[in-house]
Amino acid sequence: MVWLHGRGWSRSRRVQVKHRHVGNRHLVPGIVADIVRNVVRDPPTARQLLFKQIWTDVKRFAAPNVSNVRAVDIEGLAKIVVYGMATRPDALVLCGLCKLLGCRTVFEIGTFHGDTAWLLAHNDPAVQVYTLDLPDPDAADRATFELSDPEYFAGWDRGVTFLGTPESERITQLLGDSAVFDFSPYAGAVDLVFIDGSHSYSYVRSDTEAALGMLSNRGVIVWDDYTHYPGIYAYLNELSCTLDRPIVHLLGTRFALYSRREMLKPPLESPRRQAQLGINH
Repeated sequence: MVWLHGRGWSRSRRVQVKHRHVGNRHLVPGIVADIVRNVVRDPPTARQLLFKQIWTDVKRFAAPNVSNVRAVDIEGLAKIVVYGMATRPDALVLCGLCKLLGCRTVFEIGTFHGDTAWLLAHNDPAVQVYTLDLPDPDAADRATFELSDPEYFAGWDRGVTFLGTPESERITQLLGDSAVFDFSPYAGAVDLVFIDGSHSYSYVRSDTEAALGMLSNRGVIVWDDYTHYPGIYAYLNELSCTLDRPIVHLLGTRFALYSRREMLKPPLESPRRQAQLGINH
């Protein structure tokens, strides 16, 4: 029962509301009809918003060697508070991982505007960030391997976000082709490597090999766009089973990550198993 009060009424009216249960099976016919109508009416939008997402989810579920974990499955991450743009939630997760793991040296492959480098430096005053990108637009024509996003070289404002900011004092901008860059000065000294350069298979493989050489004994590698580029997806599923620890995909983000130390919470036992083990709460 509910009470309805109309404007100007001196007393209330009591109205009987009929109970109605709605489950997913009731929605299916209408949703299917609406999908067909919208796909026919606007095929480009359907490709971007529907089919692309379906393909991403299928790849995520079908991945042979990269398992899916939630952000809350990472021990302590839920308690980390970071600052940043609401339109860049993945970058905020990266900053949270950096703070959680106490990273002091970060190496980013793929500077672009420098948003991520600035966020990492801004959220942790103890972090030193090194960020690498090609030196100029013409370098794209001389790249060692395939560049997955040639449109990113139409203009040139690499690092514009952090240039001139207080954080820039802890950001070192490096220029060069990551496939031939000399990473030896950073060997074994980097706590977090963020790979976000060209997403072609060959560049991802080359950048990952460099990252593994730079990692400290507690280091972490994070790959961006794992779910969106076939080169990253294919290479990481090949690589994961060859490492000492598996690569995982962080649900709700485009990230895949590998860590040289345990980051995930232990799996929860069923209540019955907890009783058998004598676990009390």
